[in-house]
Amino acid sequence: MIYLIKIYGVFFTMIIGIILQHTYEWSDKNPFIAVLAPVNSSVFQHLKLLFTPYMLWVLVEYEHYGQYEKNFIPIKAVSLFAGMFIIVLLLNLSVKALRRNVCRIGMAAFVIATLTAFGLDYYLTASNLRVLPAANLSGSLLLFLIALAMSFFTFYPPDHPLFSDHFRSSN
Repeated sequence: MIYLIKIYGVFFTMIIGIILQHTYEWSDKNPFIAVLAPVNSSVFQHLKLLFTPYMLWVLVEYEHYGQYEKNFIPIKAVSLFAGMFIIVLLLNLSVKALRRNVCRIGMAAFVIATLTAFGLDYYLTASNLRVLPAANLSGSLLLFLIALAMSFFTFYPPDHPLFSDHFRSSN
């Protein structure tokens, strides 16, 4: 049963992530949508392609089985963080290796990150790991801080390459 839920989650996350890619523009640059969808093509904004649909799917999973799992929140936090790390890693490596920005790589990184997040999520869920009680608090705090960063840095991005809108196709 959990395997099927993860498969549905992968498809849900990929479909919603692809739709989110242009949602901000379609919404006439609505600030509420800016919190959920990418506002430009920076590496940081690519993280929203995974973050928003993954967290929506977490709500679905919580309703089906998560409320009965002791390690639900820490697994979600670790899996989301791993997926986001993959996006940052692949986008930065691709720019360094190719010496140019290719927009299709952003979507490929998103797909690989989604598969990584859900694969790790499934592995950790199926392994029935025992976690410390503090792990739930730590996981909740990590998810909250990621959500806060997604909101705050959308409107106040620091002067750092991770936040600059340089990931455009040069073709």
